[in-house]
Amino acid sequence: MRAITRTLGPGAAGQASGMIRLDEWADAPLGVQVAIISGTVDFTVQHSFDDPNDLINPVPLPNMFWDTSFIPAGGINGVAPLTFAIPTAPLWMRVVMNSGTGAVRMTVTQYNVVDE
Repeated sequence: MRAITRTLGPGAAGQASGMIRLDEWADAPLGVQVAIISGTVDFTVQHSFDDPNDLINPVPLPNMFWDTSFIPAGGINGVAPLTFAIPTAPLWMRVVMNSGTGAVRMTVTQYNVVDE
């Protein structure tokens, strides 16, 4: 299992974190934890199956479709820490700070992935 963390803020309202690349060959589910590490934050966790690195059919970064259909209610316009599981592994995840002056940290764990 490997844990990947992205932190956003303080004061990053309207911005998205760096994208977390997941392993499409590893097993699902994913574990996701979002922590508010300072101040007040309104955030949304997003996922995408588009791949800007695909050799045959790359999707340009600005054209990627970011969705929230796998994300529970507390992860969409969330204002409190939460932990949840996603039964299917998308290719990418990120957290967006909708508003606030604090900072948020998202950690994603994916099973059956070995660090090199």
